[in-house]
Amino acid sequence: MAQFDTAVTLSQIKRGGSKLVKKNADEGFIYFVFAAMVVASAQMLSDRVFSAIITLGAAFQCLGFVLLRLKVRKQHGVQGISGKSLQLYAVALCCRLFSTLQFNGYLPVDRTGDWLYQLVDLVALGVVYTLIVMVRNTHNATYHYEFDTCSIRWFVLGAFILSFFIHPHLNNRKIPDMTWTCALYIETVAMIPQLWMLFKMGGEVESLASHFIACVFMSRVLMMTFWVNTYHELKPKESDFNLPGFGVMGAQLLQCVIFADFMYYYVRSIRNNTKLVLPSSFAI
Repeated sequence: MAQFDTAVTLSQIKRGGSKLVKKNADEGFIYFVFAAMVVASAQMLSDRVFSAIITLGAAFQCLGFVLLRLKVRKQHGVQGISGKSLQLYAVALCCRLFSTLQFNGYLPVDRTGDWLYQLVDLVALGVVYTLIVMVRNTHNATYHYEFDTCSIRWFVLGAFILSFFIHPHLNNRKIPDMTWTCALYIETVAMIPQLWMLFKMGGEVESLASHFIACVFMSRVLMMTFWVNTYHELKPKESDFNLPGFGVMGAQLLQCVIFADFMYYYVRSIRNNTKLVLPSSFAI
């Protein structure tokens, strides 16, 4: 009898393990491809230059959007996804690409700045576009309009106005400099509608959605690491005060502050192997 029970138990564990592997195979494949591409790019394109960290940051952001796209495919719906956050990211990517596809003032100085950095942002924009289409059309029936209520028009308007008055001059052209800076300011607040929506839905965050937010946070940390070391280069030649540099650093720091509470509960859920549930006192 003991042997029979042991055999049954082992069989159940095997079946459970197989289901777990099958369930997470897609995520594992995406992480493997991402790691392989990062290693290959580091070996062949980065030239071991510090500015390559910008490309790595863009890659983490793109990975986050890919994971969000996988969530939609697996769940056959857009439950828990903020269409307004996606719209903000789409505007930010378009603004940045307007600058980086034409001028090199804000590009990495290694070979990743020749085409890889821009390609990563183009891929991210393509994925975001497909997600917006799914939110608005394909899976419209599963979209939670009633929870995605954060107004974004003032975010966009405020970013454009702020970028007009406070922007670096690395391109030496006002419009491309403004659009790059506007992208940064919009990205600073782009996650707010998503976090607000999750809070209004009760706080429970699905696994892939939490990984998406964590990837975007990692992207922001990498970007801030770069600008902490180089923001002094943004100081205008005719000025004694580095207002553009402090504007860029302030935007980067604010992004990390906005993510801080979420990342605390995210790390705790991974450490305790529990579901990520934001408390009722969660503050954005």
